[in-house]
Amino acid sequence: MRVVKRFLAVCLLALALPASAFAWGGVYPTGDSFGSSVKIDVSDSYPVDETLPQTWATYLGTLVHGPELALLTLHLAPLPEVQVQCGADALACYDPQSGTILASPDNLLDEPPAQEIIAHEYGHHIANNRLDAPWSAEDYGTKRWASYENICARAASGELDPGNEGSSYTENPGEAFAESFRVLNLTKAGSTSIGWDIVDRSLYPDATALSLLEQDVSDPWTGPTLHHVKGFFGNGTVRTIGVQTTLDGSFVARLHAPANSKLRLSLWDGSQLIARNATAVHYEICGQRSLTLKVERLSGRGTFTVDISKP
Repeated sequence: MRVVKRFLAVCLLALALPASAFAWGGVYPTGDSFGSSVKIDVSDSYPVDETLPQTWATYLGTLVHGPELALLTLHLAPLPEVQVQCGADALACYDPQSGTILASPDNLLDEPPAQEIIAHEYGHHIANNRLDAPWSAEDYGTKRWASYENICARAASGELDPGNEGSSYTENPGEAFAESFRVLNLTKAGSTSIGWDIVDRSLYPDATALSLLEQDVSDPWTGPTLHHVKGFFGNGTVRTIGVQTTLDGSFVARLHAPANSKLRLSLWDGSQLIARNATAVHYEICGQRSLTLKVERLSGRGTFTVDISKP
């Protein structure tokens, strides 16, 4: 698939494609289980034919999706009009500010089918309506998929370049997520020969990545989980808590010490000390899949509690 770039800003759409260019369309039912309808505007380059937008509304309803489908606007226009806004080499684009896909409904010679192109752009719409705090899901991908693909650590090492729509487009995990969404839908439709041309091959999703991506669509991550661990100091100086960290993101542990005692927390990645504090430790999980939390007794005795928040 050739490069598929996104809108830079909503205002550029208004400048390049005035409202009069989309002379007809409306809101069309998708036939999905949510009862969603989607707004579709069609360029005046096409004669009025309600079967055109309805066909695309029905297709969108077949994609793996959630309630965010009802937030989408689809602009359909011939490729030359698309490229005025999206760029000379682009086949389609997505504006995250307005939730708008601009694409051609036409299958083009030597290019991927229009359905695949729009499925890729819908992947951006999925990411735009999901959380991956402290990162942007639009740049890094959704929480479970991005954690499994080790996006944070690979970005930190310079292997990947989140958000880069230019020179490092092929290393942009946001584009890899959108392509993986396309692959997910083709796989569910029974396709066995699926192209992968616009991002690095190392980001091609395996079965686990596709399963986690589908979970991110159907059961989105909504925020960290919190649990409490109690312990007691009579004798001894250290209590150890093993922490499994399946997902990347913000880790916080807060210590509630007994009266007349002095305790502190320390966080370890294997044998490496990564944080130590008397009352709380904060850490950004970035590829680590297990950490060790230690409660250290400096003086006193009694029962303590540690509140642990993790993605």
